[in-house]
Amino acid sequence: MTANVARDFSLFDALILKDRSFSVYRLPECKVVTLVMQQEGMPEYLQSLSELNGKEGFVIAPFHLSIKTPLVLLHPDLMIEGESHILDFLQNVDLEPEVEQSFSNQKDIRTDAFSIYKNAFELFKSALRSKACEKIVLSRTLDRPKPIGFSAGMTFKAACEAYPEAFVYLCHTLKTGTWLGSSPELILSGEGTNWQTVALAGTMKLSSKDEDVEWNEKNMEEQQIVTEYLGKQLKTQHLTFTKNGPFTSRAGQLMHLKTEFNFQMNESTEIGQLLEILHPTPAVCGYPKKDTYKLILENEGYDRMYYSGFMGQLSLNGKTDLFVNLRCMQIKPEKLTFFAGGGLLSYSELEAEWEETEEKLQTMLSLIDF
Repeated sequence: MTANVARDFSLFDALILKDRSFSVYRLPECKVVTLVMQQEGMPEYLQSLSELNGKEGFVIAPFHLSIKTPLVLLHPDLMIEGESHILDFLQNVDLEPEVEQSFSNQKDIRTDAFSIYKNAFELFKSALRSKACEKIVLSRTLDRPKPIGFSAGMTFKAACEAYPEAFVYLCHTLKTGTWLGSSPELILSGEGTNWQTVALAGTMKLSSKDEDVEWNEKNMEEQQIVTEYLGKQLKTQHLTFTKNGPFTSRAGQLMHLKTEFNFQMNESTEIGQLLEILHPTPAVCGYPKKDTYKLILENEGYDRMYYSGFMGQLSLNGKTDLFVNLRCMQIKPEKLTFFAGGGLLSYSELEAEWEETEEKLQTMLSLIDF
């Protein structure tokens, strides 16, 4: 990367300081970066996934829809594909530098994260042991002071280079704030009548012999719960599907179990309705969904906001690619908040589950020089 290109990617930081509504993203196994920017008015704020029917743009969906965290749709007033075209455009936009305070990475941010996690873990384990639930996903956050010289644009560039197999994005709106992530998990993708969703669950560190991975009972059970859920949900919409998997899929320095679902949909099918029955899947919530969703909202100990929601392009150039918002961070003026979670079963162990979240946090942490 040349110095000029490196400097140009900091132009995204100027967009954020100007409170411009935009998303820049790159699809998995794709070298083309796309910018979607709303230039007129405010993004659309929606209160149900079904309101996405017939719309197009960039979607920012929360884990839980609320007044505080609405479903956001960026209108594609401007859509540019290709890194050089995007940077050429940004260099000609009025982005006069604004004064932003620098923050030292020596400032202490104290949170008793493990204690909060442990309390929720014990409560969730009780629900699992009593058979009230089969699986519950427990997540947590990690706050770090924003380093001096931190650049959201340059971190996006680094994520694109580090994780070619993932959906990588950087987005900002006045309502959501700034988010950056690298997600391995598709929730819905399609063009014309050909569509796909995936079950992704189970986590192991990357092995040099990943073709011979032996998955333990817990990981296999987690994956099976998600697979069965997706199959049932598709059947409620009378969609006939084929399955491929489960197989081992790499995501950065981690491996997951993955099953692909391919199906046909009429072009008149209402995508919003389908998303409403899919989201949130047991991969980020649990099963049964209604009970685990309630437990998480009431007892997890923090607001997930847009973590474990989904993001991506909706009907742009006829193509939809939406991904669960995993391996992500929220970028604030003074700090960076990182998110990670994992599925719990009745025999899950506290230390092992905590360690899994530590490993998942490294996806984003490894990109930043603290």
